[in-house]
Amino acid sequence: MALTLQQQNSILQLMLAMFKTAPGASNLMFLGSLLQSGQSLASLAQSLTESSLFFDRQYAAYLKPDEFAVKFVHDLVGDRVSISDKCLVVDYLTHRMIAGATQGELIAELMSTLSPIPASNLNWGKAASHHNTRNATKVVTHLLGSTFTPANIAVVVDYMLAQMAAGKTFGEMIVWAIDTVIGVDHDNVVWGKAAVLFNNRIEVSKYYSVDKAGSTIDKAALRQILAKVTVDNETVAAAKMTIDHLLCNDSGLSTDAVDDFQFDKILVIKKNKVLPMPQGTAKRTELMV
Repeated sequence: MALTLQQQNSILQLMLAMFKTAPGASNLMFLGSLLQSGQSLASLAQSLTESSLFFDRQYAAYLKPDEFAVKFVHDLVGDRVSISDKCLVVDYLTHRMIAGATQGELIAELMSTLSPIPASNLNWGKAASHHNTRNATKVVTHLLGSTFTPANIAVVVDYMLAQMAAGKTFGEMIVWAIDTVIGVDHDNVVWGKAAVLFNNRIEVSKYYSVDKAGSTIDKAALRQILAKVTVDNETVAAAKMTIDHLLCNDSGLSTDAVDDFQFDKILVIKKNKVLPMPQGTAKRTELMV
């Protein structure tokens, strides 16, 4: 079944806000099919926030379980938790991986556990607060670009964090941020330029993902193309020309890089049944209290 215009636009907007890139034809159809099956946009956004793609870290497949666990935990929480708490989680992840869990499953599991922890939590609150602030800042910066000052971006981020502390999910706040930008008049003194910028980048994303049905330009290249799109309409035309050139000269395109940005693989990983906890380690709910 073909996507409705609203479903199509929702996916294009979500990809630009979360990943600063275009989905491409295959991702657009897969993610759109989830909306067609009844999943809400906020729920889909929440699932994506807990994915390895949104975390934007790549870990070599050859890493031993303990090596992966140490690297991932350090990347996620840094020095914001005690060494003993970090060791507890590293031990847990190591045992889970030995039992058969994948890197993607463990990344999703730990991020979904960390995000809801209140900032007041003595052990993990600082790490959770930093994690949520970093993620919200990423999304808001993708949406607003240089049309807002860092100070004004921080105001929007603080509002999102306050709503999350009051019970909203990050996915719901991503949808709120998108709706806020696309819903304002282009002449609006505060948000107008952001709306024009986002609209121009969506036009380029649609050109690649829908008009050209492209799926062969990698995420990094698309990000570079979209980053050059401004409120000036001439930059939209230039971006489309660049896309045409790359699609006509695909010898330099990276198949591996494109394969790394396939949501049908990532979200299938998240749906897999969680393996039982090995005996002798703390239960998941006991790790961060």
